[in-house]
Amino acid sequence: MNIPNSLSVARIVLAPVFFIFFFMETVIPGSGIYSVIGVWMIFILIETSDLLDGYYARKLDLVSESGKILDPFADSISRLTYFLCFTGMGIMPVWIFLVLLYRDLGVGYIRQIASGHRVAFAARFSGKLKAWVYAVAGFVGILVFSVKKLLLLQQYSSSIELYSLIVFVLSALIAIWSLIDYTLSLLKIKNKN
Repeated sequence: MNIPNSLSVARIVLAPVFFIFFFMETVIPGSGIYSVIGVWMIFILIETSDLLDGYYARKLDLVSESGKILDPFADSISRLTYFLCFTGMGIMPVWIFLVLLYRDLGVGYIRQIASGHRVAFAARFSGKLKAWVYAVAGFVGILVFSVKKLLLLQQYSSSIELYSLIVFVLSALIAIWSLIDYTLSLLKIKNKN
């Protein structure tokens, strides 16, 4: 397995670890500081591995058909895990989580149909922008989580929650645009055949 694909697999493995750290205090009372530190560490590892797998794939000329499938799958698993945690804690509204989930499932389905036409979708601009916005949404969600767990910046907590909601709504809007973009691309492929 090459370096980029190994990094993608690492994201898949780290996703449930993020979940465990996020809800650790429900099992081990008083572990809030360790929960927050663990969540930040796993988040940084996941997002860094996402940056590095694309970098190494291009730099070392290791772009592969399997990588084109594995990388977006790893992105979906890891980021949807963040968003599920945020939703479970009341940080992210359920409707936004559903939009993000439907987008990722929809694009996964579109990729499957495209592969039936012998086309492997590389990431589109809308997908890359979505990834950046999702990463920012992950950051602000963890910031809200940290404020709640550690009772820090309490005087700013309502402002932080408002800004996080704005980022979450932006994520949902970009997710919808991205799904439409991938759908239109699929229709172009089908019309050519």
